[in-house]
Amino acid sequence: MKSFLFFILFIPLLAFPQTGASQWDFPVKPGSEKWRSLKNNAEKVEVCQVPDEVLSALNTQELLDICLNYPLLPDIFAFNSVKDGFGKFESDFNGFRELLERDDAPSELLKKYKSIEPEAIPTNGTILEKGNYVLSMSFIELFVSHPLMVRKNDTNGKKEIIKELLLKKEKKKNHPDWYQTTGIQTNYLAITSIVLSDSDKFKSELDMTKVSPYIYYGVLTNPDIPNQIDQVTDKYLKNN
Repeated sequence: MKSFLFFILFIPLLAFPQTGASQWDFPVKPGSEKWRSLKNNAEKVEVCQVPDEVLSALNTQELLDICLNYPLLPDIFAFNSVKDGFGKFESDFNGFRELLERDDAPSELLKKYKSIEPEAIPTNGTILEKGNYVLSMSFIELFVSHPLMVRKNDTNGKKEIIKELLLKKEKKKNHPDWYQTTGIQTNYLAITSIVLSDSDKFKSELDMTKVSPYIYYGVLTNPDIPNQIDQVTDKYLKNN
């Protein structure tokens, strides 16, 4: 899967279906002659901005689809850490900053996440189509992990998201060729972000000097780290 990530950085993502009244789409996309003529990342970022009048007219479901179709979204994984890549995505893309302002964004994210089954990798699809499907879950998990998204949920809402994350994680483990690296890492990143947001008491039970390199850099310095996160998550679900 790691080798696939390097490959996909240069290939356009499959589009999430646009729903609702708005059919706005990015006017310039990877693979097109116009895209190839852009000289640098700054020019690519500029052509990917959503016009203000479009942003204000989009409902949150439409806006989420647009964020998931952002042409530079895979660049998140081109950085040394997911945290740095995700930070640049937020800084660069006005569509995601708008999504962070929507009060119903967490519910729409959960709805979208529930609709994607880890085991439904397109059997007859190309490696690109299969990889895009796999990455779609990681992108949503990253969106869910954002502090502003986390704070919009009460404890019950956080628990509902965590239960879905745990369900997806177990299903991902059945397909290690696709999910064993990035797919599991972003899942644990989302879970950890939510658990630690709700109470300081769990921070003492997680060795963040070892957890952070894993969830942000994909570096597993201790094979017991996932188990440690699982145990703390179980306590969170039972004790809150």
